[in-house]
Amino acid sequence: MLPGRVVFNKATYPGQYGFTVIAVNGQATLTYALPGEYLDRLLLANRVFDDDIQLVGVTHEAAGMVILTSQPTVVGDAATREEMMSYFTSRHFQLIPNFCAGYRGSLSFYRDLDQVAVFDAHPANFLCDQNRVILPIDAVIVEANDELTQLIEALV
Repeated sequence: MLPGRVVFNKATYPGQYGFTVIAVNGQATLTYALPGEYLDRLLLANRVFDDDIQLVGVTHEAAGMVILTSQPTVVGDAATREEMMSYFTSRHFQLIPNFCAGYRGSLSFYRDLDQVAVFDAHPANFLCDQNRVILPIDAVIVEANDELTQLIEALV
């Protein structure tokens, strides 16, 4: 085991792979992710958030496939709304006003430069270390397709 790394830090529920946001009937909608969408989300988190999520493996249980991942240990306190806003602004994201996908009251952000959207931004998913550096741990992040991009851009 590598120092500072938690092995099997996260396992999906059997047959469930988190969430994604897609365009449905002209609305941006939170929905269950397919396994490939979940893995894409992890790769995107590594790229956008400078994370280090690694695929450990895949196993099968009676209720379905389980994806196992690891990432460095994350220790911190809940980020404030202001800290999250500053974090995203510094990375050229803008708030998607009046749009929540995920936890009630969570924030949503969009960066038109690469069509990346981040949903479910709330204190349980964004921690601050002892130096108040933001540590994203479980946001719903997607590369928006053209239809979702049009819906988001109409909101921002």
